Amino acid sequence: MNSFATDDRGNALRYLDLYSGTNPSEPLLLVHGLGCASSSDYPPVVSSDSYTKRRSLVIDLMGAGFSDKPEDGKYTSDDQANVLSDLVASEHFTQVNLFGHSAGAFIAVKLAKRLPIHVSSVILCAPGLSDYGKAMLSEITSMTEAQFVAEGYSQLLARLKAAGGNDAWLGPFAVASPHAIYQWARSALDDNAQNWLDDLARLNSSKAVILPDTAASDEIIQFEQAGCSVELVANTEHMMAYDNPDGLALAISNILERGA
Repeated sequence: MNSFATDDRGNALRYLDLYSGTNPSEPLLLVHGLGCASSSDYPPVVSSDSYTKRRSLVIDLMGAGFSDKPEDGKYTSDDQANVLSDLVASEHFTQVNLFGHSAGAFIAVKLAKRLPIHVSSVILCAPGLSDYGKAMLSEITSMTEAQFVAEGYSQLLARLKAAGGNDAWLGPFAVASPHAIYQWARSALDDNAQNWLDDLARLNSSKAVILPDTAASDEIIQFEQAGCSVELVANTEHMMAYDNPDGLALAISNILERGA
């Protein structure tokens, strides 16, 4: 994996840099959702025959996956966007494409707003928080960060394991920093409560949203009104990269090939 030092103590963001021979100066940065890790979620997607094979940075955010997890780290969506902005600057890209899943959509939008280079496309996959997600994050943030780290994290993990049906999420969740989970949960609730769709609409980029084909018409319309094209993927729920990686790969490729 590639690594990028995020501070003077050597804490590192880690990522896979794939297909670097194609579109080397205009990569796609893949940003995972809360409790996930791109190194877990996206290898089946970017290795699919349906994938465009564009240069792709499969990024584990700080506090997640293979990236470092300092106990005194800063893990809000703004902090994560700042780290990614520094990574982009260090690589001297001339333009980028951004992909954000779930709460990672908030980070992708914030990153698009602050990058000094052109963001060609912003692709959001099942963006924002569902009612289930809001309830879980509200439970996490009902206690202090110290309480969550000491007891809440392990209790939540045990409850998710006992409930079953969470295998796609539990692997990366189990190795994530509880500090990162807590801080991102708090900021994700704040992000979701604000007019982030207005921020999305104002972006000077091609914009697209990927949703399950069971998405309600009013959900589709709200994204179309924000200037997004919409791709629907069959046989999926929220965790599209696991439910139908080929379908997600095709949706991403379609968007990139038409410029969203």
